[in-house]
Amino acid sequence: MNGRSAWKYQPDTPIPLVELTGWSLEGFRIETMVLFPAAIPKAFSQWQVGYPDIDGRPVEVVRGINAGQSPVNFYFDESGPLVRLVRWTETGAGPVPVQIDYSDYREVAAVKMPFSSIITWTNGQSTIRPRDVKPNVSIDDARFSIPQTR
Repeated sequence: MNGRSAWKYQPDTPIPLVELTGWSLEGFRIETMVLFPAAIPKAFSQWQVGYPDIDGRPVEVVRGINAGQSPVNFYFDESGPLVRLVRWTETGAGPVPVQIDYSDYREVAAVKMPFSSIITWTNGQSTIRPRDVKPNVSIDDARFSIPQTR
């Protein structure tokens, strides 16, 4: 993602590089926003709050709503960290949910970061577990250009 466009690299598929557009691009923007939470309060025009349970643990769910877009649910543990995000992608067949469960929070430069994310969608699931997170690392702008495939 370069701030205006994003793509997904899927090796060993007939179309290895897919540009994200529409609801897919919006979903990626929301997922990225979680890494920079100061932007979340300004990202939605309306908010709703509820108090469900996840696996028997009480959580607070905060639903962000914008006119003409699917809502986004943010689930927070009693102690504060985000434990789940649920967003919907609009498709020709209707809305499709994407759920991300966050856990294994560790402190990185005085900020708690999740070291485990499980992403679940209609026909699959991925787990992300970084070995290390380094803050304020200089990254060459070329890394944000569309990748070249073989």
